Formats: sequence, structure tokens, C-alpha cells
Amino acid sequence: MRIHHQLLVLVTLVLSACASSGSEERRSWTVGSDLANPPFAWVDEAGVPQGRDVEMAKLLAYSMDVDLEWSRMDFADLLDVLERGEIDAVIATLGATPERAERVLLSEPYFLTSLLVVVRRGDGEPTSLAELGGRVVSAGIGTTSERALRAELPDAIAAPPSEKGDSSIDRLLAGEVDALIMDGPDALDFAREYPDRLAVIEEALATENYVIAIRPDGAEWLRRINGALGELSVSGNAKRLDDEFGLVSDAQ
Repeated sequence: MRIHHQLLVLVTLVLSACASSGSEERRSWTVGSDLANPPFAWVDEAGVPQGRDVEMAKLLAYSMDVDLEWSRMDFADLLDVLERGEIDAVIATLGATPERAERVLLSEPYFLTSLLVVVRRGDGEPTSLAELGGRVVSAGIGTTSERALRAELPDAIAAPPSEKGDSSIDRLLAGEVDALIMDGPDALDFAREYPDRLAVIEEALATENYVIAIRPDGAEWLRRINGALGELSVSGNAKRLDDEFGLVSDAQ
């Protein structure tokens, strides 16, 4: 009777250990984003994340066998929160830069685009990068656009933040700034939205690789994410997502 009881206890412990091990293997993957950059990411009227990068994150989570959880916050706060280890990753059309690589881990690129300059149409307006010297140029604070402005357009005047909180595109349309540096897809979208008022300078200011940022102590996350990104590329699912959301990567 005692032997039977001991065997029962042993079996129970083994089953409990297996169940515990299984629950530990499947864990949550908390991804930070501003979710404010369609068609890559936005939130619909029901509060549900949508977009190309949202669908990519779902596929990555499935490949890594983890539960995806979104943590929404301002873009300017994302890397600080990630660096503190409060989230696992950031997916927010984040460009790879040496400065960011010193703070957090960066994945292999998943989308290659260009930084383009949007200007107003009309006489006297700039039509080339060479004509931006002495002009007031807007670029998002803390973004790769701001970095490119400093590096590639040293003679331009960096626009200060709007005192009224106006968007950069509104400031450009109102004549408050002379040019606006944006990611390629956004720049082309605005030019299509205002075809009689806005144009995109043909020369690219710089190229940009979108990457996933991972917490500094997340070497295992980095390995798994890079593997899952590779699977998306080989399977054609990355290209399918680009096509679905009307995007063309410069790498294609």
C-alpha cells in the first residue's frame, strides 16, 4: 500500500512538472509601439491594432510560440521603456542607427525604405536637396529623420517644435516650414493626398532599415526573432504583407 502511494505521488509530481514546464515555455511577448503610423500600424475604432507590422508581429509570435501583447505609448518613450526591460521588444518603423544599437539589441532588417523630403509646389519652392540650404526643414524629434537632417543637410535650419502643437504636414501646408523629412511611404502618401499642393524631391536623403528593437538582456529573444524574420522572408509572407498593405520595400 505504501509503495502504491509513493508511485502515485511520483506520477503526480512528474505530471505537475511537465505542466509547469509547458506553461513556462509558452510565455507572453510584450511589444511596445505608438501604433500611429499607417499602413504599418494603427488602432481602429474598436481599439484593435491593425497594419502591416501588426500582422507581422502576429506571425512572429506564432512562429516563436508565444502570446503577443501590445503596450501602446508615445514614440519618444519606447526605447527608454525597452532599455529598462519593462517590455520585450519595440516594433514601430524604427530605423537602425549606431546610437540605438548602443542602447538596445537590434534585429535583422525587415523593411528597407528611403527618407524623402516633402515640399510645397509653386514658384520659388525648393525642388532639390541642394536648394534646402538656409531653408526651414522639419523632422521628428529623436527620429532618424532628425539624424539625417543634421548629417545630410547641415546648411538647413532645423524647425523648432510647433508652439501650437500643429502637425508637421499642417505646418508645411501653412508655410511655417519649407520642407519636411519623412519615411518614404508616408511622404508618397501625403504627396498623393495633396497632389496640387505638395511634391516629393526625387533624390532620397538617406536609406533606412526598419528593425525590431529588443531589450538589452534579450539575447535569446534576438535569436528567436531573427529566426522568425528569416522564415517570413523565405516563405514569401513578408512580401505578401507588403503587397497587402500597398507597400514596396526598396530591397525588392
